[in-house]
Amino acid sequence: MSQELYDLITGVAADSPWLVQALFEVGTNGAILALMALSALLLWRARNDRLVLVSILLTAVATVLAYLLSELLKVLVTQDRPCRGSAVALEQCPPVGDWSFPSNHTVIATTIAVGLLTLWRRHPGTAGLALLLGAFAGFSRVFVGVHYPHDVLAGIGLGTVAALAVVLPLRERVPSYSRSSR
Repeated sequence: MSQELYDLITGVAADSPWLVQALFEVGTNGAILALMALSALLLWRARNDRLVLVSILLTAVATVLAYLLSELLKVLVTQDRPCRGSAVALEQCPPVGDWSFPSNHTVIATTIAVGLLTLWRRHPGTAGLALLLGAFAGFSRVFVGVHYPHDVLAGIGLGTVAALAVVLPLRERVPSYSRSSR
């Protein structure tokens, strides 16, 4: 089923106008950069809000942990990339040995997006934008032809679990800093 969905999406990609193709090619990395910029902006704008500060810093920790776990999974699963057998990939196929499962781009984007989503009560617009960027990052990996849909779904799962497992339980345990406590 994943192969059929991959073929459908990459077929649509191949038939898309060059501007749409360019948007997805740039957006596959651009969405992650936008999520990082969104995190930095939120960090700067809410620099006096302990919950926001701690949540964003823990999101960074969760992102590194999720990335390392995804690299471990890649080595354990060793699934070849779908672009090796496809003539319609928009992006150059990564070298042999750069495994497909799970999608690192999706893991990183999802971890950041879910980390920002934990702040939805304070910053609903930011959380909504983060989810859209995360979803775009994952879908774009299939659209440009370098991942199967199940690679992206695994990345979403891993990123979500990492963000929720690190950010929610730990942000309440970080002591608050005050000048009077020095």
